[in-house]
Amino acid sequence: MTEIVPVTYNEPEYIEPQPALIGAVHIATDVVSKIVGIAAQTTVGISSMSAGITEGIAKSISGKSLQKGIDVVVKEERASIQLRIVLQYGCRMHEVCRELQHNVQQAVENFTGIFVDEIKVHVVGVSMQEQQV
Repeated sequence: MTEIVPVTYNEPEYIEPQPALIGAVHIATDVVSKIVGIAAQTTVGISSMSAGITEGIAKSISGKSLQKGIDVVVKEERASIQLRIVLQYGCRMHEVCRELQHNVQQAVENFTGIFVDEIKVHVVGVSMQEQQV
């Protein structure tokens, strides 16, 4: 007579691979500034962006192409943004500014992964002409 010996079956152990860290990714503030500018252009009610005095002087001295009316500071994967805008006459300022803040935040966070802490909007003028598409 043969005896049946129970065989124990060990489940194979699966080890999840760890993501490899092969370097750092740095996003220039000029890139973030460009994304902000594109988001601002798509916001209904914005006539244009406005350069401040300091920005205008820096552009004329350095010849460097600066994003007009946009200041971006990025520290430790968090951004602080200031915008100087000219609105179209007849629009509701508070609604346009809220929409602008929303559009800029979504664009920056979705494209770069950088979290936006604050977006300050300075309305520096009103344009009597409608923006031409």
